[in-house]
Amino acid sequence: MLSTFIIENFAVVRVVLVIALIGTVVLAYFLARTPRHGRRTAVIITGVALAAVIGLTLTPDTYPLDVATCNFQSNTPFGDYLNIALFLLPAIFGVIATRKPLLVLAVGIGFSAFIEFIQYLVPWFGRRCDVDDWLANSLGTLIGVAIGAVVLWVARRRAARNAA
Repeated sequence: MLSTFIIENFAVVRVVLVIALIGTVVLAYFLARTPRHGRRTAVIITGVALAAVIGLTLTPDTYPLDVATCNFQSNTPFGDYLNIALFLLPAIFGVIATRKPLLVLAVGIGFSAFIEFIQYLVPWFGRRCDVDDWLANSLGTLIGVAIGAVVLWVARRRAARNAA
């Protein structure tokens, strides 16, 4: 199972996540520098990333729950690197695609809440609604939006400098 692999190889997973993040930022920068085609490509990447989020969060688990449960008590919301990383990609490329960081931030936080609500409503998925997941996903969205906004800013400054 994927979770077992991640636990047993957490150091490798962290390194892969850092390398993937660096590659994502570089790709986002190049897409931001080519406004027309870059935005189209960013829309596609955002859609694929959101499909992956839906697949990872709403795919039924092996053990369905008997009753709907939701954990509203926060324990360690920002210790879950994978839940934080889950929303980075759609947030970064959502900003590149829309050029509207605040909209992407609001949609990302709302989308995460929606996923947790669906997990609560459909206990046979075997997923549990958890406020820590929502907080971690929201932090991932915030970090992704910040990265996307900085990438846009740098690309615009560089374009203005080259035009001058």
